[in-house]
Amino acid sequence: MHPTPPTYWIAVLIVILGVAAFVLDDAGIYLAAGLLALFLAVRYAVFISAFRSCIDGLTVERSVEPAISRQGSTVTVHTQVAITSAERLSITCRDLIPAGSVLESGTNTVSIDPAAAPAARTTYGLKMLAVGDRDFGGLSIRGEDFFYSATVRYAPDRARAPAIHIFPAPLPVLPRDPPGFGEAESARSSPLHGQSTLWLRAYVEGDDLRRIDWKASARHNRYIVRELSMTAEDSVFIVVDLPDRIHGSEEAMRVVSGAVGSRVESELDRRRDLSLLVFSGGDIIRFFPHAVGREAIWDAVADLGPVERTHHLYRALDDRAALRHCREAGRLHSSCAGERNLAAFSGSLSRIYRAFLDGPEPVVLNNRLFRIFEEAKCQVVDLYSTCDGDLSHLHAVCRQAEQRGVKVRLHTPKAAEAILHRLNSPVEVEVL
Repeated sequence: MHPTPPTYWIAVLIVILGVAAFVLDDAGIYLAAGLLALFLAVRYAVFISAFRSCIDGLTVERSVEPAISRQGSTVTVHTQVAITSAERLSITCRDLIPAGSVLESGTNTVSIDPAAAPAARTTYGLKMLAVGDRDFGGLSIRGEDFFYSATVRYAPDRARAPAIHIFPAPLPVLPRDPPGFGEAESARSSPLHGQSTLWLRAYVEGDDLRRIDWKASARHNRYIVRELSMTAEDSVFIVVDLPDRIHGSEEAMRVVSGAVGSRVESELDRRRDLSLLVFSGGDIIRFFPHAVGREAIWDAVADLGPVERTHHLYRALDDRAALRHCREAGRLHSSCAGERNLAAFSGSLSRIYRAFLDGPEPVVLNNRLFRIFEEAKCQVVDLYSTCDGDLSHLHAVCRQAEQRGVKVRLHTPKAAEAILHRLNSPVEVEVL
């Protein structure tokens, strides 16, 4: 809601009359100022009612030619907006084009006078730069009278249709004669391993000025920026292990949470592609893949602390660790033959480990971690943990990283030698 210049001048007049009435102690001037303020309030209520009536009576019909096209091609859009209300407002509707497209020809804005001409039509061309199914963003509706103006986004499902299906651009056919081209594979790897441009889009306040495409900006007479793909080298994957509330140390957790907060703040300031996983034992608490909002990341970091675990993974070990535990339980059972209770416990423990070795491996946590690692796409995992109690879930993270050739850096307040002996995985340990 924005007042127009006449409203501002009336407001200034009300202030002047109020000051004069206070100085002169004149009831008539007080009455005049009050009537002007009441007039503006009534006009505000009338404008809001009329604007809502226009939005309720608005219909939009949009057609696209063609609805299925190739990347880089031009699509023609026909949009008709009609308003059944007879309110005396000036309505301007702007078609919100799909993401990954730029306006190439025509205009996507129409002006409507509901009382005189309740319908308007526009035709414009879009250059589709991104692949996939692309929906419209709806309409941006601006209503204005002599005293007030307001802008709202109108985006029900009927205002976002139809979807445009964009397929990738065909690859050029290369000649067979020049050396280095053709169907034969080359043993030499490409020297280019950097980012590539996914698509072009309009500049938004806060974008990096270095990503402005000046040639495209000159063609379209407005700033156009390149949307770049992310490489694995640019991705930061932070994994936070929360201790069990019963066995965890609050002092160690404060050290870990402080280190995580400092690291997240540093990566966000550097605008790195950040993924964050928070888990405890077999419980996946939160996972934020690439480029979520800063508020969500900070809320997750501020909420770090010991939790009540619902899944304990003492059996989620690899075969070597399980075999070692099974042998230790067997030796305990042999040495405690004279003590009935301890012998029964050690025998039961030995049978549990033997059943794990003979049966299938637990896969619930491993399947979840597999999907998370596939989405994170990183080269280094920074694992923050107090390393209290069972470390089976940390071993599962290290195993997923080892299968992909990803390096693991473990940040913990515990001594490095003790952690490496318990974890039995190739990790780098940094003592906090």
